[in-house]
Amino acid sequence: MANTINSALIVDTVAELSLTSLSNRLAGLANFSSDFSADVKRPMDVVQVALSTAGSTTLTNPTSFNSIGASTLGATAVTLAHLYQPFGLSYADIQNGIRLEKILKINMDKLADSIWAAATAPITVANFGAATVTGADSTVTPGSAQLRALWAGVSKAGRKTLIVNPGIYSQLIPTSTTGLPLSAGAYGFDGGVFYANLFPSEANLSGFACSSEAVALASAAPSFENVGADFLVSEVVPIEGLGISVYYNVWSDPTTRNLVGSMELMFGANKGITTGTIASVYSA
Repeated sequence: MANTINSALIVDTVAELSLTSLSNRLAGLANFSSDFSADVKRPMDVVQVALSTAGSTTLTNPTSFNSIGASTLGATAVTLAHLYQPFGLSYADIQNGIRLEKILKINMDKLADSIWAAATAPITVANFGAATVTGADSTVTPGSAQLRALWAGVSKAGRKTLIVNPGIYSQLIPTSTTGLPLSAGAYGFDGGVFYANLFPSEANLSGFACSSEAVALASAAPSFENVGADFLVSEVVPIEGLGISVYYNVWSDPTTRNLVGSMELMFGANKGITTGTIASVYSA
């Protein structure tokens, strides 16, 4: 009897892990300006992402109601790259839910790190200026002057978010409870407090406070035009609450007879408004 692939198990496992892994790891990206679509794009394609730069003047006791105001929308060009996370599979892996989950989980974590690295690549001294805070991770604590300086650096932002490395994030864990109350509004950051494992764009960058206009993100679907018929399994996995979709495929390598899996998407980032939108912390 020919081997068969339990595609229903794959779909269920991928969907569940997208909720528990990718959704949690990437939740902070919802606080940037974005254009996430299912359009098919190729590497180096450009997406124009809208940025809100000014709102209308509030009127007091108006006598005329036919004005639409003067809100201002700008745009920034985001160049897409193909993020591709490959991994090997055996038939036993695919048929066994626990083994499949372990393989998917570790590769989803790697993909999440790559997405965060791409999303924060525009955050550099060249784009946003010198560090607001310089110091060790241990100095950024609740109530510290360093944390207050980060908040003050983006005080005019309509929505403030704090994104830091694991070292600083661990300093914000309260010691009086077993919970992690880092939900929206924590420490005055109404966008929430999040962590990324690394910020490869700048040496010694430990984190930043930001407004949503600081960085523009875009995502799209990769092109499978010439290979789609060869996939044994091909699924689109939406990341809940973000609008990003990850594309999961399984196919057989005719040369080695191995099964190959991948998670992939088109993704890119660019600087948005650079004045008063980022307050960064560097370790040195």
